[in-house]
Amino acid sequence: MNCVVIMSVYKNDKLKYLKEALESLYAQTIKEFDIFVQCDGKLPDELNDFLKLEYESKKITFLNKRDENKGLAYSLNELLEIVLNKDYEYIARMDADDISVNTRLEKQIEVMKKNIDIDVCGGYIEEFNMDTNQKQLIKYPELNEDILQGMKRRNSMAHVTTLIRRRFFIEVGLYDSTKFNEDMDLWIRGFQNNRKFYNIQETLVKVRTNNAFFNRRRNMQRALEVMKLKFKATRLFGFGYKGYAYAVAHFILFMLPGAIKQFIYRNMR
Repeated sequence: MNCVVIMSVYKNDKLKYLKEALESLYAQTIKEFDIFVQCDGKLPDELNDFLKLEYESKKITFLNKRDENKGLAYSLNELLEIVLNKDYEYIARMDADDISVNTRLEKQIEVMKKNIDIDVCGGYIEEFNMDTNQKQLIKYPELNEDILQGMKRRNSMAHVTTLIRRRFFIEVGLYDSTKFNEDMDLWIRGFQNNRKFYNIQETLVKVRTNNAFFNRRRNMQRALEVMKLKFKATRLFGFGYKGYAYAVAHFILFMLPGAIKQFIYRNMR
């Protein structure tokens, strides 16, 4: 096997959604991949019992537990430190409450095999609001230069859709576990190291949201960090005054009340 999916599970994940996330992996059109799961802190009994059964039935290849919650980036790094010492060529990201379309891994691996220069392959996401039943297709630029230029406005790779070559982590490094926005930081470092990115122009993952999602994201530290990362990208990649303007505008957007932010998010992305 040359592909592995890494997933972190924590106490607030819902059993129903975790089951759907894993079922979407079991239903993939390719079967030759492994699933590694890190439990990020103590989990409710129902999550623990379910994961134990999945591991014992060999649906999950690796299951690790610890008592302290240390965050997504820390958990992914724990898994990567194990994975990178094995023979996996491709490493896929998956959240514990999202749903991968059944052709996701097949299509991403096909792209990687045909294009040896591509290091990170992502795609579109379909967001579905569990409170309103509304759906929204979030598109991302296809080619490397467009993805780079897109970074001046927003994060132009959807982390939960990505399939990443092992050499990317070896050459760029692991996630910065001190960051709230560990994926944006990783992509910026990837571009610094001349790594190549690509987005398949179709939906790869269905992502849950709800009305509370927009209020939860109203976090001063997170907003400041995004602005600083955008300033860094602007300096590194020559985005000019527009890069700085987008960074400040994004900070203001981040701090708006949830209802206003939800309207802008739905109508202007």
